[in-house]
Amino acid sequence: MIKPEKQFYIFGMGHREKMIYKNGKLTSFKTNEILYSFDVLKEKFLFDRYMVVIWTKNDEIYIIKENEDGIFVVQTSKDEKDIISETCLCASKINLPSFEEYKYPEQLRILHQEILTSFIDKMPVPNIYVYDTAWYRDSAMMALALEKTGNIELLRDWALSVVEIYDKNNMGNCEPDNLGQLAFVLSFFVDKDYFLIKEIVYEAQRIIKDGALTGITDYGHHEIYSTLWLKYALDRLDIDTSFIKIPNDFDNYARMFWMDRTGIERQTPYKNDYNDKYPYLWWAVKHFENEKIDPKYLEIKYPMSWEQEASEAKYEKIVPLSQIYADEKFSAPHSWHASEMFLYLIEMRK
Repeated sequence: MIKPEKQFYIFGMGHREKMIYKNGKLTSFKTNEILYSFDVLKEKFLFDRYMVVIWTKNDEIYIIKENEDGIFVVQTSKDEKDIISETCLCASKINLPSFEEYKYPEQLRILHQEILTSFIDKMPVPNIYVYDTAWYRDSAMMALALEKTGNIELLRDWALSVVEIYDKNNMGNCEPDNLGQLAFVLSFFVDKDYFLIKEIVYEAQRIIKDGALTGITDYGHHEIYSTLWLKYALDRLDIDTSFIKIPNDFDNYARMFWMDRTGIERQTPYKNDYNDKYPYLWWAVKHFENEKIDPKYLEIKYPMSWEQEASEAKYEKIVPLSQIYADEKFSAPHSWHASEMFLYLIEMRK
């Protein structure tokens, strides 16, 4: 995990305007306009409570906070008991469970926030700085997490605006796993008669060979992974999947599909060691295998999720957040990684 020059915090969960607090300034993500500037004496980041507390050199106390209703800047009395002023910067409703019934509530709150801040103009993205298009793979994992917290409606407008069955984000490739991933996201909002669902089924039948999808996913042959996504989505839509057959061929992505372990237990995992560049792959396999997670990977910090040296990421765009991130080709938070961690940890009750 690479540390930025200065600790930052991203405000703007769901479809709210994104605002970045860093180095005493609250800045608009979209315009880079400084919304508030504080002469900081001391600051405290309360990551899992979605707030930053600022003590100024003028002996004032400010709290920038986000909750289920919006984003607020609050000035309090010196003893922090009374509110002097409160300004709402953005208002909309989202669900923010406390997760207190789970083993890792603080981590779940932070990861949930990282997922919820991964929207640009209602479009889900892996990271708001280095990606400017939605990736169906990442969006499907976000959908799994958002369903758990009652926030799936955040995906509706984007999902219903999609007109292409492939996102073509990896060098323009038509990746077969996209078919199931897009169908899965759409399944929350449409039925099997929706035009894109019909197009997905038609395309799947066109590229299937011996019951499995063919084609290149993530620059490799991942027929089992792609076919499992398709079957998972079509089953949700109550579409006949008798034309689908999970192959017995080797696929090192197979154990990343923890949603359905049927018939793939003998597949070799993607990685046995922690992957510092694409940690979501490692987390997915750990979820599949129900393996205990070393506490060192659960340290409470912000961000908790990231990605490094991704082929299609535009790292020069993250300079306003961190020059170190840009130099190291690193982005954080990351919606796929946050979703994989969240979805595994939410299975662990106290």
